[in-house]
Amino acid sequence: MRILLISPPITHGDELQAKARGCMPPLDLMYLAAYVRQYNHDVNMLDLYSRGLSNKKLFQYIQKEHPVVIGFSTYSANIDLVYKLSAIIKLNFPDIKIVLGGIHASYLAGVCLDNPSVDFIVRGEGERTLLELLSAIEDRSDLSQIEGMSYKSKSGIVHNPDRKLIEDIDALPWPAYDLVNFDNYFLAVTRAVTSGRVASVLTARGCPYGCSFCSQSYGYNRRVRNRDVHNVVDEMLYLYDKYDIREFQIEDSSLTADPKRVIKLCQLIEESHMKIIWNCNVRANTASEELFAAMRDAGCRRILLGVESGSQKMLDSMNKGITLEQVRKTVRLAKKYKMRINCAFVVGLPGETYESAMRSCVFSKELDPDYIMFSVLVPSVGSALFEQAVKEKIIDVRNVKGADYISVYSQRLPLVEMSSVKREDLFKLMEKCTISFYLRPKYILKRMIGITSWAELKRMIYGLVLIFRHQMALFLALFKLKK
Repeated sequence: MRILLISPPITHGDELQAKARGCMPPLDLMYLAAYVRQYNHDVNMLDLYSRGLSNKKLFQYIQKEHPVVIGFSTYSANIDLVYKLSAIIKLNFPDIKIVLGGIHASYLAGVCLDNPSVDFIVRGEGERTLLELLSAIEDRSDLSQIEGMSYKSKSGIVHNPDRKLIEDIDALPWPAYDLVNFDNYFLAVTRAVTSGRVASVLTARGCPYGCSFCSQSYGYNRRVRNRDVHNVVDEMLYLYDKYDIREFQIEDSSLTADPKRVIKLCQLIEESHMKIIWNCNVRANTASEELFAAMRDAGCRRILLGVESGSQKMLDSMNKGITLEQVRKTVRLAKKYKMRINCAFVVGLPGETYESAMRSCVFSKELDPDYIMFSVLVPSVGSALFEQAVKEKIIDVRNVKGADYISVYSQRLPLVEMSSVKREDLFKLMEKCTISFYLRPKYILKRMIGITSWAELKRMIYGLVLIFRHQMALFLALFKLKK
């Protein structure tokens, strides 16, 4: 059967912000493609985030490929565009079956199926479910026995039982790298070191933590299934040799959750003699001299640390599982081992006050990382706070807009108010924290001295343009609110 997998764009008319986020290969679709084509399905993929296509060219492509099924990956930020593309495709190719997967469709399957253009939802881990769905479509057989499926029937929407997780993820094929053009991809401004080819690698599925604002553990019950680190390094070597990849982003939600495993991974990278650099997400409660030394020796040059708040009370209330002192230690180690560090903060969680939010602002300057990222709470679909907001009727699941989930450098007011601080004030506070951090003379001097390449200078200039452009847009947005 001929299948087309599509990764939608996430522009919402804001090209600068899209570039700031970076654009990396869609591993979720590439894993699906690699899995189902083992069973003689003809799979192709369109990454519309990395290469924009007009509707006319998209139609021409679909007419040429003539797929029986088109599958979209979804998360909340792109759901509006998924609906729009699905409607256009159905209008022009009514016989094509539209399948949605990903976190948004998995959690809100019923809402997604209310859309007349959507035929099926693959919930949770999609490889086996998608394969069985394709077989059922091909054979015109019963859908009721396919675990992890939601679909429409004459009696209404049907949600089959959940599918068990794949225990041996090393048995899965590597992503279908042959379906992407690596020249189309680039890292986020805060993560890039070079301007060469980049690739993503996933070393584990799942997250062991239960932060209230995050949906990473949804569907996995806080279970983590690790790949064998030898398999991971073999995959990196394949990308290194075949596609000339020299910079990697490790996509695990928290790579350092198991420090001993990461140290082993780093040892194997060194033994491979690959000359690479890479970035990853780290946890403050796992940082140590041994871990950071191993990461540095293996090529780690950029890390993202979820700090979230400068208030220990707020950290405890969001079930973060870290302390402020652990954060300080992690930042100190990153600086010692010459890793650029980006600290992420979120304001507006339940229990937040203006004073606690300002402590985050002060704490960011005390830490003095290379980058900071402040955002206002937007409860992630599938998170504990999203469930709370729905229960309290703060969020209507049938009115979730993708643009509401672009929370960094957004001109939209926050989706909800879940703290005592008004939405408008959180918006202003986010901007105040960002500007007051980046416009410090000490910070500017440090960054200027630390420039080591033309590519890094360009990224710094781009970041400044983004901030100041956003400030002008913010001024106009707030001016309209006052009117």
